[in-house]
Amino acid sequence: MTAAIMVLMMWAALAIAGNTPFGRLLHRMMVDMPARLANRLSRAHVAVTFVILVLVVLHLSAGEADPVRLLGLFAPDLAMWLIGFEISTVIELAAGFAALATWCWINARNAVAALVARLWKRPRAKPKQARRRQRRDRVSPANDDEDGAELALAG
Repeated sequence: MTAAIMVLMMWAALAIAGNTPFGRLLHRMMVDMPARLANRLSRAHVAVTFVILVLVVLHLSAGEADPVRLLGLFAPDLAMWLIGFEISTVIELAAGFAALATWCWINARNAVAALVARLWKRPRAKPKQARRRQRRDRVSPANDDEDGAELALAG
């Protein structure tokens, strides 16, 4: 309880001190340094801490149980496995292989469906080609003075 009261008092002092030299010192000690230290933590540190906390809880709750003590002896090996062999990588690999298998399955299914449709489709009769219209000879204009011009009737 005393530690919590001390932290609250230092937090209040930090808020009151503001931009004074003492306030900057408190800011470096209470904000910057813990942030730098927390920035250095990795997933391995968190995994090892989690394993140790689980083992401590098991030891405290199990009492004289020998399997829990045997598990406690296995803790360093388990921690090395968690540090050296990242579970997140295995999960990402499994997700990647699942996505690849799904993609291959969908493409293979579509290819087989297209092949079956092509093989079983009845050959269609070729569509009848539209008849071409023959161009009519253009009627020569009435004012054509060339040979073969005809008399035009104005109406």
